[in-house]
Amino acid sequence: MLAPDDAPIRDTIDRYVEGMRTADVALLRSAFHEHASMFGDFGDDQMAAPIETLFHWAAAELEPGATGDDHRVEIEDVEIAGDVALARVYERDFFGGDAREFFTLVRTSEGWRITCKSWATVA
Repeated sequence: MLAPDDAPIRDTIDRYVEGMRTADVALLRSAFHEHASMFGDFGDDQMAAPIETLFHWAAAELEPGATGDDHRVEIEDVEIAGDVALARVYERDFFGGDAREFFTLVRTSEGWRITCKSWATVA
């Protein structure tokens, strides 16, 4: 169930998705808190890194449209408690695979920012 005032959170996640889709590192960076981190799997390997790792990879390796023509994101649920939130997301056809993602966010003076992106590949 989506929270009634989840539009700014949805916008933040949309900036992440659009930044990945277009290889726009500035847009991608605008979705994350400066101290954000990420955790997830790549096959049998697990990644744990500061979000700067994603920005450096995107700047060096990502090209516009590389995520795939059918890449899409479904925000399944948003829970807000004061100035923190959790969004459950299903990312489909991301580089040909699917992932379940959990984003924690915090409300800052600049708006909602992702503090942690965690994922598990599901297909």
